[in-house]
Amino acid sequence: MQVKTMMYWFLIILTSIIFPSLSMADQGTNGNATIKRGVAGAQFLKIGLGPRAMALGGAYCSLADDAAAVYWNPAGLTQINGYELAMMQNNWLPGIGSGFISFVYSPEEKVAYACSVNRMDVDKMEEAIIDSTGNYKKTGNTFGAQDTMLIASYAKSPSKGISLGSNLKFIQQRIAEEKSFAVATDLGMLYQMGFLRLGVVAQNLGTGLKFVEERVRLPIGYRFGASIEGNIRGKKTLGIIETATWLEEASYLSLGVESYLNSWLTYRAGYRHEKDTNDRLYLHKKSILKGFSCGFGLSPSPNYQVDYAFVPQGDFGFTHMISLQMRFVPKPVKEEGVKEEVPSEVEKVLPAEKAEKPEVKKPAVKEEVVKKPEVKKPVEREEVIKKPVIAAPKEVKKLQEPKYMVVVLSDNVTLWSGPGVTYQVITTLNKGTSLRVLDDSKTWYYHVQLESGTMGWVSYVFVGKE
Repeated sequence: MQVKTMMYWFLIILTSIIFPSLSMADQGTNGNATIKRGVAGAQFLKIGLGPRAMALGGAYCSLADDAAAVYWNPAGLTQINGYELAMMQNNWLPGIGSGFISFVYSPEEKVAYACSVNRMDVDKMEEAIIDSTGNYKKTGNTFGAQDTMLIASYAKSPSKGISLGSNLKFIQQRIAEEKSFAVATDLGMLYQMGFLRLGVVAQNLGTGLKFVEERVRLPIGYRFGASIEGNIRGKKTLGIIETATWLEEASYLSLGVESYLNSWLTYRAGYRHEKDTNDRLYLHKKSILKGFSCGFGLSPSPNYQVDYAFVPQGDFGFTHMISLQMRFVPKPVKEEGVKEEVPSEVEKVLPAEKAEKPEVKKPAVKEEVVKKPEVKKPVEREEVIKKPVIAAPKEVKKLQEPKYMVVVLSDNVTLWSGPGVTYQVITTLNKGTSLRVLDDSKTWYYHVQLESGTMGWVSYVFVGKE
């Protein structure tokens, strides 16, 4: 896709989202609505998960193609193939840290399950009471706070380009010796149409939390986002925009861009705009880096990825987030079936050769000499044939109709027999080779076909649309 076309679509989506978002924020300060921060409990539910998403300014519900989709949009879990394990550490603010671990399992295409744990801990604080004179008095004791959430996720794609997902959350908050429990759900939808993706999600719909005698609701939020994929100077680039609203609080608008510099390094940057209010918590009005974020991703192989995010927090300093993701794609049963059928075809050819060779050599050689080649030559022939059959590329007689055409952007790009490096190598491709894209629904690979008819899988970071 040309750069001008990409920018054209991005500006259309930007215009359709930015004005409603800013008008809702204006109502919070100048209109009849009132912005109230902290009126809901379990505020840790509003803290985004995943360095990749946070580096993009929180614009992620329309992308959500890894384990962090559990938080941003559970419908995005259908983009994961096989197994994925993600672990994240987040030093949010001084004295406050959190951890997240998620396991995603996709037994078949367009269906995924996930189980996740999110936990936040606050360092111990000194306990104080108010005496009869109204002054604070330290007791000499300390207390801490802890938030824990268990998440069970399910996602499915009922039709082409559409995915639906939901979360079931079990939430516990503890302050000193007091505990409170709640149950909530998230509902998400993801729509993909070529280079355009749209995401919608509703978060934390459920019961409230009750401490002692007072009950508070959960922070209910709604997100809508759009992302566009294109190639700029031969490098895959994503542009993302998202608006989010927390009930009784100001809306905010997020912008993000992600560019694949090469096969193993990805750069990300984001910006989050929120209407300034007198009780602003995280970002000071005079902070130079207010709203900006950045990060990068390292992927030494398609099976492993390390992400990092740097998020300024104004007067509270900086937040550093890091995560490790491991992906494992099981080999399809179909490949094993092909290997089993090939030897049977070889055996059919060998008897014919056995019958021809004895007829030529039998009159001139003794019986003992004739038997010797009959035993060894078929074995040698069988070994020679079997070796290339195992790594032989899939050949088809007819070229299939592609979704679109792409070209290889560099030399020595590997064509795999399946969507991952655990599969066999079919061949290597040179720069400028034209490929027919048959399937682009996988997270990291395109199913392609060469003009010669050979079919295989190639990493999308090495190809670009014609």
